[in-house]
Order: sequence, then structure tokens, then C-alpha cells
Amino acid sequence: MTKNNLPNGVYISGQGTPVVLLHSSLSSAKQWLLLVKLLEPNFLVINVDILGYGNADKVSDEKNYNFDVEIERIEKVLDCVAPNKPLHIVGHSCGGAIALKLAVEQPERLLSLSLYEPVAFHLLEQGSEARTMSDEFALKVDIDDKYLAAEIFTNFWNKSGFFRSLPQKMQALMARDMPKVSLDFKGLTAENYSLNDLGQIQCRALIMTGQYSPELSHLLSSEIRANLPNVEHKTFPTGHMGPVSHSELIHSEIVEFIHQI
Repeated sequence: MTKNNLPNGVYISGQGTPVVLLHSSLSSAKQWLLLVKLLEPNFLVINVDILGYGNADKVSDEKNYNFDVEIERIEKVLDCVAPNKPLHIVGHSCGGAIALKLAVEQPERLLSLSLYEPVAFHLLEQGSEARTMSDEFALKVDIDDKYLAAEIFTNFWNKSGFFRSLPQKMQALMARDMPKVSLDFKGLTAENYSLNDLGQIQCRALIMTGQYSPELSHLLSSEIRANLPNVEHKTFPTGHMGPVSHSELIHSEIVEFIHQI
């Protein structure tokens, strides 16, 4: 792989210390466009479409999919454009969970970790009310009716009626991508690192939450926060999709945090 032969859905801009950006499920690298603009004067920005979203390739082996597939792809990009360089990682929701996995596996490489409500559901205790809730949510969206699945998924993270308020073209795009959402849930629950393993992440971490996000997201963010050694917490008057709905507010906070490192 060369800089001129990067995987589909990987966007490189700026120069300097690398910053990896990982978006949420049912989204794309486009959600970080403002953040890219703010970062690229001082950093090498690596903005990634997660597999199955945006311009990225689809998952080639769905039966054996897990987040190792996502991490391997990201690591190949890093080996090409920023070999062995320390880096910052930014992640939201599912992208936040992938970022957390990368941080656990390569803690010595991280300069900072900025996560907005990472949905690393496997960290919820088996048998707990929160874990049962997340498992049931995964089953509810893994159905044949992709429009209904998209409605259930987006309403959960936003509010009742949100999906039907969207333009029909947007509804169709979301419904089309719901099979990857189910694979994302598969990846989320297949991980086996523990809350104790988060103690390996010694870099400064910023955990961000939205005031109006679902309780499940708050519970999980709280568990993660409690197990990171060097963590700050910021709450915003937003919901789970704050980085999309309130990009100016959230993205500027991330930039300020990274500049402090």
C-alpha cells in the first residue's frame, strides 16, 4: 500500500502529528468535516469511513466479521502515512468503541483519546439490566424490514418520530445500511477486553456525553470513565448524535483538548 493507493473511504489532509477520526454507525467520515477543517492546519488528519459506510468497501466476510477487521485496515493506513508515529484518536459511538479497542491494544502509541459516548457494549456486565437492554436493542434492529430497523435504531439514539421526520432519500439510505449496523453490534459484543484493561490507557482521555442521550449510553460512558486513569468528562446540551447535530460545539471542544496535549 502506498499513499496513492489507500483503501476506499480513507481521507488524508494536513500535516504534522496524526489524528485518526472514526464516525458512528449509520454515518460516514463526512460527519467530521468541520473537525477536519479545524485540525488540518496543524495536524495530519486521517478521516476514515468505517467499512460498509460512505465510500468504504463492504465487509467481505460477514460470517467472521469482528473489529479486528476494522483495526487491521486502520493500522495498514497508519503504517503507510504515519509509520510508528504517536497519534491522537477521536471516536463517536461505534467509532468510539473501535477507537477504544485500538487504544487498549496500542496504549503506548496514544497521545490522547477523545470519545463521544463510545458504545462498547461488551463492557456491560453479562446479566445486568443495561447489558440485557443493549442485547435486546441489537435484536430489534436485526430484522428483515430494513426501514423499520432504521426507524427503531435512529429513534432510539435521537427521539420518537425522528426517522419519519427525515427526507425519504435519507430514510432509504439509512435503511440500506442497516445490515452493517447489525454487523457493528456483532463486532461490539465480540470483544473480550475488560474494564480493568482500560487501565493500560495512560494518555489523557476526554469522555463526552450528551445531556439528552439514552440512559444506556450514560451508564456505559460512566463505566468507561471510571476505569480510565487520566480522564476528563464534558457534558453538552445535546443527544447521542451531538457530534453531528452540534458539530460546532463538539468539534471545537475536541480541537481545544488535542491542542492541550
